[in-house]
Amino acid sequence: MTIQQDLNGTSSAAFDAITIRDATEADRTIIQGLLHGSLRRNYDGDHVAQADRIIDAHLAGGKDPVGHFSKTQHVYVAEAGGEVVGVMNIAEKRQGTMKISPLIINPDFRGSNGAGSALLAKAVEVAKARGVRQLYGTVAEPSSWIETFYLNRGWTCGSQANGQYRPGVVEHAIYYNIDGDESGTEREVLKFEEYSSSKYEELEGFLSARMDAFADGIDEDFVRALAAGHERRHSREVESKYKEIYLGYDADCLSSVVAFGPKKGGAVKLMPLCATSQSALQETLRFAQSWAEGRTHKLYTHQHVDPTVVTAFQSEMWTLEGLLPEAYSSGKVAAQWGWLPGETTHLGRNSDRLKAYTERLLTFVQNRGWDQLEEARSLAMAVGGEAGELLAELQWLSESEVVELLGTDKEFKNKVSFEAADILNYLIRFARYCDFDLIEVADKKLAVNIDRFPVEEVHGMKGKRYKANR
Repeated sequence: MTIQQDLNGTSSAAFDAITIRDATEADRTIIQGLLHGSLRRNYDGDHVAQADRIIDAHLAGGKDPVGHFSKTQHVYVAEAGGEVVGVMNIAEKRQGTMKISPLIINPDFRGSNGAGSALLAKAVEVAKARGVRQLYGTVAEPSSWIETFYLNRGWTCGSQANGQYRPGVVEHAIYYNIDGDESGTEREVLKFEEYSSSKYEELEGFLSARMDAFADGIDEDFVRALAAGHERRHSREVESKYKEIYLGYDADCLSSVVAFGPKKGGAVKLMPLCATSQSALQETLRFAQSWAEGRTHKLYTHQHVDPTVVTAFQSEMWTLEGLLPEAYSSGKVAAQWGWLPGETTHLGRNSDRLKAYTERLLTFVQNRGWDQLEEARSLAMAVGGEAGELLAELQWLSESEVVELLGTDKEFKNKVSFEAADILNYLIRFARYCDFDLIEVADKKLAVNIDRFPVEEVHGMKGKRYKANR
């Protein structure tokens, strides 16, 4: 999939209506507004000053006097009907990569005319012309729709970092390999078949040639023990250390091997797992993920650290869970990768989003000195007041009218959601003032309610009916 091919539903007519051009001095004010209006939500710093710096470097021929890693910088704007609706700064690095920092679309135009896709396509075009091997950038986790935008266009989420640009905000690194652009080619599809004893010599030759560089002790005894584990697969006893081995073929050529080994606790370890190429490895990971559905809550594996291996796992939404120095071979590092069935994105997988948001909110309150003015009674009354404002939005409406408005009236949904957010904000502040963990207490209360309202007694009953029956 290429960026140009995937406009995420945007019509070609809309895409053609967008003009991408170099930024000019006349665009300075609107670029300042776009950066300040968008970035201030999740990033600390002076975003107007950032806008001035990238515009000045762009207008100076792309030379950034303070960017020691930057080779060139250029600012492009997306224009629709004579109006600037988006901006993108790309900084070419001395290492042969290029960073997008930032790409912003006016909220009123997001998803409506293909401006984001057009700017991203421009970045790829420039990167190819400059001989750049990789584009990269970062996305703040609260802006989940932005990461989805990139992922839908062939980008990969590489890693996460907490508090990198603002305390409590998780930042995701994303990248797009120009060398891996497979436009016009079909994805490799392997045919997988279960191992049989007639394939022993082929299995031994494949593993000996490919695993020896990663792990010591890959010899005939290892392969014989692996095959014996496959013969015990019908026992389904974890302590028997049985395996399910599959071979992946490209036509008649063996291209990958994967062995599934169930562990205590229900997770399944893939070992060995190796392939002849990055695309074959990705196809094998997809096969493993389809195998896992309905069988396990987790897959994991240990692999050598190599750019193609890392890219394959990140592209298929696996998470790097740890590094294991010299675990399989002296002087070499192995990495543990994990995957949870049902996950299609990295968003929020390693972070407590409520905890992160709580930190951001309390920092916001403390920076303004409001925490010094708080009182338990006032905060509790504020919760009640905001709950009243939520009720006011629903007053005199039937349930069917509420459901219809939520689905058709964006302004109504925004009002309701903002009132609910205000309630949450005051509850968080009340919990902090009273020195208790809101989620911990809610969890304890849920445990009480589980005992108080047995499923077999209350299923389908509203509260008053249940109390009357008791």
